[in-house]
Amino acid sequence: MLYLHPRQKTILRYLAAKKDWVKGQEIAMVLGVSDRTVRNDIANINSLANGDDEVVVSLRKGYRINNPEKAKEILSEDNFDIPDSPDARINFLLKKLIFEKKELDIYQLADEIMVSESTVASDLKRLNRTLKECGRDLIAVRKSDKIFLKGSEKEKRSLLSELLFNETNHSYFNLSKYNKYFGDIDLNVIQRHLMETVKKYDFLLNEMALVNLLIHIAITVERIRDKNFLDIPLDFEKMADTTEYEIAGELCAKLEDEFRVRFPREEVLYISYLILGRKKIKSIFIDRDELKGLVEPYYISLTGALLDSLVAEYGIDFTRDDMLFTGLCLHIKIMHDRIKNKMFLRNPLLDDLKRRYPFIFEIAVFLSSEFSRLTGEKVKEDEIGFIALHLGAAFERHREKQNSPKSAAIVCPTGYTTSHLLLSKIDSEYKGRIKIIGVFSFMELGLIEAKRPDFIFTTVPLEHDLSIPTITISPFLDEKDRDLINKALNIHGIVDKAAGLRWEAEKFFKEELFYKNLAFQNEFQVIDFMANELYDRGCVPQNYPELVFEREKISPTSFGNLVAIPHPIIMNAYETVISAAVLDKPILWGNHKVQLVLMFAIKAGDRKKLDYLYNHIVEVIDDPKKVKSLIDSRDFADFKSRLISLVTVKTHAL
Repeated sequence: MLYLHPRQKTILRYLAAKKDWVKGQEIAMVLGVSDRTVRNDIANINSLANGDDEVVVSLRKGYRINNPEKAKEILSEDNFDIPDSPDARINFLLKKLIFEKKELDIYQLADEIMVSESTVASDLKRLNRTLKECGRDLIAVRKSDKIFLKGSEKEKRSLLSELLFNETNHSYFNLSKYNKYFGDIDLNVIQRHLMETVKKYDFLLNEMALVNLLIHIAITVERIRDKNFLDIPLDFEKMADTTEYEIAGELCAKLEDEFRVRFPREEVLYISYLILGRKKIKSIFIDRDELKGLVEPYYISLTGALLDSLVAEYGIDFTRDDMLFTGLCLHIKIMHDRIKNKMFLRNPLLDDLKRRYPFIFEIAVFLSSEFSRLTGEKVKEDEIGFIALHLGAAFERHREKQNSPKSAAIVCPTGYTTSHLLLSKIDSEYKGRIKIIGVFSFMELGLIEAKRPDFIFTTVPLEHDLSIPTITISPFLDEKDRDLINKALNIHGIVDKAAGLRWEAEKFFKEELFYKNLAFQNEFQVIDFMANELYDRGCVPQNYPELVFEREKISPTSFGNLVAIPHPIIMNAYETVISAAVLDKPILWGNHKVQLVLMFAIKAGDRKKLDYLYNHIVEVIDDPKKVKSLIDSRDFADFKSRLISLVTVKTHAL
């Protein structure tokens, strides 16, 4: 059987779209390969014609589709795609080792994926490095011409579930995407039995965890069928009297009848642990006292310590947000159970969270790092994403509060008529934005203080010791008065943001820290170069590269759209600057290709000074066209000019 390489399918699609002659050099440039590779690919495509006319005809004018029906047939076939990159080959190899066979023949494998034996051997070394970096207690072993995966059954199942989730291509909740991996094990049947059982016990499952749980159960059924049983001890006494164990027992009994397998006690226990880590809390508890009956005091203290650390490092105070405190505390309790029992939960929103809300995700990374420091348990990237969701909701509540009408007290000693003239003008001009809580005498400052308005508007100079912003205006509310009030309310934010952005770009981007056409093979080389340049210029401490690498290990700072923003967890730079680098070609950085790198070095206490610039950089990196514009910059001045003009356009559109 002849297989079609994904690149060869791309050639067919490209030629079909052009509907005319296309030079080999053009195809080679689009694909980033040599002319010879294109010729070989065309020959392989034509070998699938099976006696029919050539699929692609070749003349001096170039290449063109010659047999449209056959081309359409080839493209529509759901045949096996040969993995065309080291990462794809590694995923293919792991799935084959876990799903299909206990050992593989290296020469047969090389023939199947159309590479040399030495390439497979090289992939094995890369695979083992990746497994080690991910903290997996697994190793691919080669003995003579055989390859097998050594490690615990639990680790293999966990790894397989991660591989399957990564291949769904953002269709996380679509069960049909997974069915092809499980043969006659129907995920919809497992879902029906699971939902019936949990409903019987009035047990709530986290909706985002449901697909994750179904995949783990399907993998368990498949592995038991192949006589691959758990080989590690689980704490039976801890789970024996729990609802989770009862649910697991009843569910497994149904699945035994359905799929003709037998679940040993250890496997039933394993399913109960899977269910435990995916439990949903029924209610949101506004009153912290109600937490005492739900979680141990340890988790209440731990949550308080985490929010205190957020105040100390970022100056962000959520300690009085009861909704965040209770929600985060309950989440940390369940998350800690998952981590201790090595039950990991996939987060389908992770990539969007990182790209659209990088600052919130960064705070979640910091809290996760603090959690690890206090508990000794490492937090995976998916779990960090769930913490970010709690923080995002807290920021949204804070934003809504900030956007609500501001309260103001009017001090007007010139009489009823003038005070009510001013009151009417403010109500007319600022309806929905300012709420007047009353008109007061300058002798009633104590009463004003008790009502705690956001502002005091006074028609006469007023001296006091109150910590309330005070604005002196006339009873007639002229243009000058409106400017003062607008500035206090930041109503001219559009203009202020544009000006603030220009000022911050001038201050924090440095020409000597701008690099064009850098040639590096991976993110480690880029980070090492840029961090050491910052150190050589006295901007950061000597261990800055190690601190940035430490942050990357928690979660790669690549956001998609060819951008990465590497930085350490803590703000410890000597000077706040942003180093910018445009690579000569994209490199793989985590799960994304990257060509534009912005390395942030922030001095403690300076984060607020970057508000305009950081927020607008976030807007730019979410737009591929704007990123492309920055990558195409000729030099530093052009880069800075493009950055400001791009975000200024966005700002005026608000």
